[in-house]
This record gives sequence, C-alpha cells and structure tokens, in this order.
Amino acid sequence: MFNYLIWILIIILYSPVFYSLYQFRWEKLDYTHAYFILPISLWLTWRKRRQLVELFSEGSNNFGFVSFAILLIGLLMFFFGWREDYLFITALSLIPVLCGTIIYLYGIKTVRALSFPLFYLLLLVPPPMGVLDSVTLPMRHGISVATEKILLLLDYPISRAGLELTIGYNVIFMGAPCSGFRSLVTMFSLVLVYVYFVKGSISKKIILTSSIIPMALIGNLIRVITLCLITFYFGEEVGQGFFHNFSGIVIFIITILGLLGVESLFEAPRNN
Repeated sequence: MFNYLIWILIIILYSPVFYSLYQFRWEKLDYTHAYFILPISLWLTWRKRRQLVELFSEGSNNFGFVSFAILLIGLLMFFFGWREDYLFITALSLIPVLCGTIIYLYGIKTVRALSFPLFYLLLLVPPPMGVLDSVTLPMRHGISVATEKILLLLDYPISRAGLELTIGYNVIFMGAPCSGFRSLVTMFSLVLVYVYFVKGSISKKIILTSSIIPMALIGNLIRVITLCLITFYFGEEVGQGFFHNFSGIVIFIITILGLLGVESLFEAPRNN
C-alpha cells in the first residue's frame, strides 16, 4: 500500500509538467516525436514484468542513502525548475526522481534492469530554446548551402541569400522544419528501440546508432533538393503545399534503407 501511495504522489507531482509538455512545449518546438516516448518506455517496462516480479521479491537491499541522495537531487531540480519556470529542468528531474524511488522501493538491481526504459525518457525532455536555435540554425544554413551548390552543378538557375533560396522565379525560405532536426530526433528515438532489441556486440549497436545522424542529414538534403525541383517545375503551390507536408517520408525511407545497409555489412562476414 505504501508503494502505491508513493507512485500516486509522483503522478500528481508530474501531471502539471506533462500537461504543459503535451499542450504547449512539444508542439511549439516541433518536438512532436516526444508524444510516443512515454508509451514506448512503459511498454518496454511491461515486457520485463516477469523479471521485475523476481526482483521485487528480493527487496531494496538497503540502498537507503543512495536512493535518498538521488531522489533529493531530483526533487531539488523539480522545485528549482518549477519556481524559475524552467520546464527543461523540471522535466529532466523525472529521471533522478524515478531512479531514486525505484532504488528505495525495489533495489538497485531493478534500476539496472530498467536502465534503458528510464533513460529513454530523456528524449521527451525538450531542449531549451536557445540550445535548439544554436543547433537548428547551422543545420538550416548547411542545408541551404549544400542545396545551392548541388543544383548549380546541375545547371539550375538558383541563388542564395542567407537562408533564402531563389530558384527560377520561386523563393524558398529554409525555415526551422527544413533543418531536419525533427526528423533526426524522431529517427534516433525509433532506432534506439530497434538497436535495443538487435542481437550483436556493443560496437555493432554503437555503429548502428551513430549512422542515424548522417543518414537523416542526407535524407533531409535530398528532401530539400526535391522540394526545390518540384517548386521550380510545378510552382510553389505544389512544392510547398502537398509535397512539403508529406516529404518527411523521404527522410524516413532513406534512413531506414541506410540503416539496413549498414546492418547488412555486419551480416556479410557471417554469411560468407
């Protein structure tokens, strides 16, 4: 009964935080992949239910000081972030609060068993606006420069002024969605789960995870080039209307194919 009471208090404590994330922050920052992070984390935890039942029966193994220290850090982060209206710190505090609580109630072995579902929750924490701008702005600039150079090599009438591309008589502005950050983080979130289940060495898992970054960036570059070409041939209404809204599938397909290609390199020696 005591355990249930603690979990109810944690749910009450973080309900306003998740309400703010769901209603405002994720949509505003184009961080919409975060909607499925918590459900996936809960599903991964549920899959370990038999192992957890065995660990629960062992008890907490007297890690009181460790659990108290971690829980205290999490609560201090929560109240500081809440008082200063800093949602990043408030949401981030969920990880140490959960870790400290689980160690206290069920033992440190349970935290080890749930290490991936717990730290997977980091992906639902939106970065501060300043950090996000410092990441996406160079990405948008790099995409616009690369697009201009490639299309010039292909002899298309394109010019660039900052983040604005002019191809023919059409102007295309490299807004925040064109950075590819959203696609990169979304694919990274999905691939992490895939790599978690993949059988193989740690080096294989690291290489597969790391390959997401170049694959997603290449996919986004192809998407932007295609967007420019469709706009050039068919006008802004087609290029920046229907295609712009659904072109994210291009990044998804290229990333998945690239990932399968990288994984096949690990399988080739075994087949030989």
